[in-house]
Amino acid sequence: MVLNIFFRNSYYCYFNLILKEIIHGGYLTALGAPALVLTTSIITKSDINLPLLIISYLIPLIIYSYDYMSDLDKDVETNSDRYEHLHKKKKYYPLIMIFYIILLIALLIIFSNYKLVLFIILITLGGFLYATVFKGLTKKIPIFKNIYTVLTWSLGGTLFVPLQFSLTLSLPFIIVFLFINMKGMINAIFFDLKDSLNDSKEGLKTLPVILGKKNAIKLLHFLNLVSFIPLIIAVILKIIPMITISLILFFFYSFYYLNKAEKYIDEDIWVKLGSIADFEFIFWPVVLMISLQIFNLHYAI
Repeated sequence: MVLNIFFRNSYYCYFNLILKEIIHGGYLTALGAPALVLTTSIITKSDINLPLLIISYLIPLIIYSYDYMSDLDKDVETNSDRYEHLHKKKKYYPLIMIFYIILLIALLIIFSNYKLVLFIILITLGGFLYATVFKGLTKKIPIFKNIYTVLTWSLGGTLFVPLQFSLTLSLPFIIVFLFINMKGMINAIFFDLKDSLNDSKEGLKTLPVILGKKNAIKLLHFLNLVSFIPLIIAVILKIIPMITISLILFFFYSFYYLNKAEKYIDEDIWVKLGSIADFEFIFWPVVLMISLQIFNLHYAI
């Protein structure tokens, strides 16, 4: 009996450790990038392959890992759970980063072309430059952080497919870019709400600092509504497939966590709302693929 309890507790400790590593190591957040690439592929009816998805996953994983370790001291106040977990693995961090980088380089050499390699070098360099050089510009240029990071995500999510398969940058890709950019801006500004007090002390000109939390959330509700207009118009004009309409579900998804944040912005529920906001992008290709299956089944019958 005692032995069973010991093994049960051991399994729980290992499971808890793995779960914390997945959450705090950037593994879940990094899934957003391949989800955007897959979403672009589905909407534009373009080819996709597993190596490209893995490459798109490794890039934000490397950037997030670097960013988390760079800002580790700040997490003592804002995210103590992440600080405790990452601080324990700090000595292994260089080896982990080397592994990520070697794996990324190997995949690029084997599976990609020079156009994609050059683009990846530029956006990865941009990520490191922001963490080390450009971050201070947010003190001078309003919402610079949001514009810079969201533009990087949007370009990566949209251009991976046409660059890899040498496709023309047609109107469907531009529409997807606009949608990703607007929804990405909502996500980026949303996370600034939690840090608005610290950002204000540091002199960072984020939107919640400039407008205040309530007005910032109102603006995010408006942006959430406007973001779907390009998709709806493009579907009506038959520029993108009908299944894209299924993404309107995420208007209500975003509305939910924005509405909750307005009511409980200083409560513990914020941690859950942050996870909900990040998971949105991961669900996009899932909803699109389900819609595609339903659409094909309907016409088969």
